[in-house]
Amino acid sequence: MARILLIEDSADFRDALSRFLGKAGHEVTSVSNGREGLAKVLAEPPDLILTDVQMPELDGPSFLEDGPSFLEVVRSYLRMYSVPVVVLTGIEDGPLLDRTRAQKVNSILVKGKASLDDILKAVDEALVTLPT
Repeated sequence: MARILLIEDSADFRDALSRFLGKAGHEVTSVSNGREGLAKVLAEPPDLILTDVQMPELDGPSFLEDGPSFLEVVRSYLRMYSVPVVVLTGIEDGPLLDRTRAQKVNSILVKGKASLDDILKAVDEALVTLPT
């Protein structure tokens, strides 16, 4: 069993995914935005972060010029550098995903194309494989 932090702004998807991962034996804490996610990560580091990249309040790889993204802040803490990250996104390609990959994520799954089983497989693989 792993402690997973799920950061997803879609309440329906967040709830369904939390239940699914819980039934698979994981302990899931879920929040709706990057700011809440950062508070949870800093208070008690999870075993894995499962996050969307486009979300309100401190998104995945933010293009805001006035501050870093959620993943950049998380990776800046030494104790968080090796925490596995699985990304869920509706984006299939482009500079947003390039910036996400630069944050040493374990895998990127496209919403609507990845099944719940695909997500569980990526989570389980990330828990045994640290990012390079």
